[in-house]
Amino acid sequence: MSKLLTVAMPCYNVETYLERGLSSFADPRFSDDVEVLIVNDGSTDSTKEIAERFVAAYPSIFRLIDKENGGHGSGINAGIAHATGKYFRIVDGDDWVATENLVLLLERLRGIDSDIVVDERREVDMSSMEGDVIRFPDYIETDRELRFEDVCNERDTESSITIHTLTTKTELLRKRGIRIREGIFYVDYEYIVKATSFANTVTFLPIELYQYLVGNANQSVAAENWVKRYAHHETVVREMLLFAESDGFSEPVGRYVTRKAQLIVNTHYNVLLIFDKDRKRGRRRAREFRLWLEKSHPRFAALTARRYRQAAVLHYLGVDADKLARIKGR
Repeated sequence: MSKLLTVAMPCYNVETYLERGLSSFADPRFSDDVEVLIVNDGSTDSTKEIAERFVAAYPSIFRLIDKENGGHGSGINAGIAHATGKYFRIVDGDDWVATENLVLLLERLRGIDSDIVVDERREVDMSSMEGDVIRFPDYIETDRELRFEDVCNERDTESSITIHTLTTKTELLRKRGIRIREGIFYVDYEYIVKATSFANTVTFLPIELYQYLVGNANQSVAAENWVKRYAHHETVVREMLLFAESDGFSEPVGRYVTRKAQLIVNTHYNVLLIFDKDRKRGRRRAREFRLWLEKSHPRFAALTARRYRQAAVLHYLGVDADKLARIKGR
């Protein structure tokens, strides 16, 4: 490996944000250790031209991968295929990193050899450009290597492991043949579960790196977009169920993968029964999904039966995405 860290940046029509993201890596201190793979996913705006300017100015840091549109998953897959770094992580084209804290992360990566490394992120409101750092819970032990199977089921530890905080050994991704579904949304979850489930060791570093822009109504997590793309989400759900029922996991990691699959099924119930304003359509889709789940994955049908009943009650009470957020105190 010629670099210490590869950053894959999948980009589709992000001309408004891309310069800020690339500028956060445009530092001569990164020339030897970092490569940023700008994966232009068939953009129709000036994304490619902006990327070319940074490649020309910092050829030792930036590389442009120009490809036909294939979705976020294809950008991740292209990044893994072209990476030359010992470690690999993903930064979306509309986000950026804290430059000085990337210097700190690189210093730590030089001295460790964990399969995965997890750091902290800041969520930045796009209107005020202010935000809060999402810190590790106090019970997470930081700054030393741990066995993943010893911590993956500890309280809510896995909630700190997101696509914005995860750095993975490139060799692990390739050895396990990890590829993500292409042409659909919501593959972040698939990547997180697959990339972590084969890790033997993990180090948590209390370094705030990723600057995650939130508050964009067009983001795929907006309730209306969940409903619009419910088939995309269901595809990821089915992939996660198949993955959870594959062989080769230790007992603790098997429980971790089972829980992650169970959580995404529960989210799918919310998409169908609560987020969809067309209540009749949502009810029909939920019943169809439930019948399929009972037939194809009876273990997960049993594990999620209570959550299905709860979502159905909320559905009949008229609870929508906004009301659910208020119930949860968000």
